[in-house]
Amino acid sequence: MEIPSHQLENIENLHLVFRGYRSHDGFGHWYRGQADTSWQLLPKAGRPEYHLPDNRDLGRFRNWCQQAIAYSSLPSNDLERLAIAQHHGLATRLLDWTKNPLVACFFACCESPDSDGSVYILETPEHLLTDKSTIGDITNNTGVFGYIPNAITPRVLNQKGLFTVHCDASQEIAATCSRIQGKFCNILQLVIPTRLKREVIDLLDDYGVDRSALFPDLDGLSSHINRHTLRIKSRT
Repeated sequence: MEIPSHQLENIENLHLVFRGYRSHDGFGHWYRGQADTSWQLLPKAGRPEYHLPDNRDLGRFRNWCQQAIAYSSLPSNDLERLAIAQHHGLATRLLDWTKNPLVACFFACCESPDSDGSVYILETPEHLLTDKSTIGDITNNTGVFGYIPNAITPRVLNQKGLFTVHCDASQEIAATCSRIQGKFCNILQLVIPTRLKREVIDLLDDYGVDRSALFPDLDGLSSHINRHTLRIKSRT
């Protein structure tokens, strides 16, 4: 089954779409924004330039953990460590999702202004990993699993973060019949055309969904203020 695609005609329709696909605190639908529709729906560790077969990406992660403790204390839980590595840019087999569809819209529109963006809407995965899951469990499993993390970092908290865990890293999410409504697919692609990207970002600014909120640190604040300056300049 192919992932069904729907193109957004105007931003007013965003509300209609998201009213039909609710999160219910992570136990309904998940959302992910990608700034270019040509990008694969894969974690970084599964993309050709980073993919190491035979679970060798987990060896890369272990190496990261051995060195990361010089900079910060790490939780003892393997999945929480993976989530922290993911949010600091390491190529992991985790793919970021969110409970908040507006956060997904931000990531679909904040970059690549000349490319259509996508918001993917995913039915909560049938099988979830927990904080008790280990690297051994991840190594021995096959398929795509969900992971609802604790608020381990301010970014995860503010972005309402969730993850799919891909075993192995190049395993794509299967488009199948919905477990809730069988005539529909478990995943939908909402395409945001280039002509609407700036309008969506301006709307999200009004709602307080911006870099200073989603990246609660000095980098996020600086980026937000710089964008605000560009917005003012464009109107003069």
